[in-house]
Amino acid sequence: MPLSKDQAREMAQSFRDISTQLGEYRFRNWGNLSLDQRQSIEDAEWKLLNYSNEFITTAAGLVLGDIQEDLKAISAATAQAKKVISTINAVKDVMTVSASAILFGGAIASGNYIAIASASKDLFNTASDILKK
Repeated sequence: MPLSKDQAREMAQSFRDISTQLGEYRFRNWGNLSLDQRQSIEDAEWKLLNYSNEFITTAAGLVLGDIQEDLKAISAATAQAKKVISTINAVKDVMTVSASAILFGGAIASGNYIAIASASKDLFNTASDILKK
């Protein structure tokens, strides 16, 4: 059974918590640990933190996977932006569309489904409004 985005986030939190607990243990017992023990615990902390980050990446990928049905809207928004940029002459309008496109790209990079949907709609509407002028 594939991992759900909620399960990936939950796992990420668990591994981060374990990493944090190891760090707290290491500092709480600093004087009782040898240099090698401290290093081993620190290495484990980093490995667990890296696993946590990998699970976050997995969760973000799963979120992006959930928006497959919205790819038509994303494609429409980018096509509309390309169309408006190729047909307008006013610098202000180009800057407006490019700012919306930058926000849209950032939303996709973030993997935040709500931001992606909102930015996609904003880009499409911005470009459409300019074309109607």
